[in-house]
Amino acid sequence: MSTRLISVLLVGEALENFPQLLRWLDSRGCRCQLAQSYRDACNLVSCTQFDLVLSQYQLSDRTAFPLLDRLVGSPATLFFSARVEDGSLWLKMLDRGNRCVGAPLLRSDDLTEALGSVLEAAVQCSASTCVAAASVRDMWSAVSRPRARL
Repeated sequence: MSTRLISVLLVGEALENFPQLLRWLDSRGCRCQLAQSYRDACNLVSCTQFDLVLSQYQLSDRTAFPLLDRLVGSPATLFFSARVEDGSLWLKMLDRGNRCVGAPLLRSDDLTEALGSVLEAAVQCSASTCVAAASVRDMWSAVSRPRARL
């Protein structure tokens, strides 16, 4: 069974300035893509399925809020960030395509713990999908084998 890389989309100009976050994601086997604007993010989301999307709320061409609607029902978990005086605050908006209501605000220091859980869930979901697909394939091949005539 092959393992699939976790696909991550980072949206916003300031996210490039988080080298620790990029290194941390890379060390966990994530394949990261960067989008500078809402428009760039929409182009990537339309052709790629992401497990995790980390976006600044305020982007160069508009707010990122419409990304929420585009990702509902997808396997993506979405976090928005907002700059504050002493760093950034992060808010989980979607959990595997489902809206999050009442999620706590996270400081950057607490984000990696939350992301660790998200990445673990994405890997488990991917593994269970692979196992389910293999089971269906095995059942189909057993059913479709030619049977000996009696």
